Amino acid sequence: MSAREVRLSRLTGRRVRDVDGRPVGRLHELVTEIELRPGGRAYVVREIHVRSFGALDALTGSGFARHLFGRLPRVLRRYCIPWDWMDFSDPDRPRLTCGRDQLVEE
Repeated sequence: MSAREVRLSRLTGRRVRDVDGRPVGRLHELVTEIELRPGGRAYVVREIHVRSFGALDALTGSGFARHLFGRLPRVLRRYCIPWDWMDFSDPDRPRLTCGRDQLVEE
């Protein structure tokens, strides 16, 4: 595995923090595209989805947590973050390269 590759199982569920160390949520999913290349193909991550209750979603199903906390919009936050806004140099501690206030809720 190259230095630019990270196993998906190492990332999902990890707590994501912003550039200032403030928690944003947990990594919920990665959106990928298949790129055809000479000699094969590769999956390339385009964006990641972070949720403030990612662990609860994983246990109960994504619709349940949204329904449960739907009346409290500040409790359940969902962000769609471009891949290049993330720093995965330490895959166990993913970080944003920007502040949490620059994110747009989904």
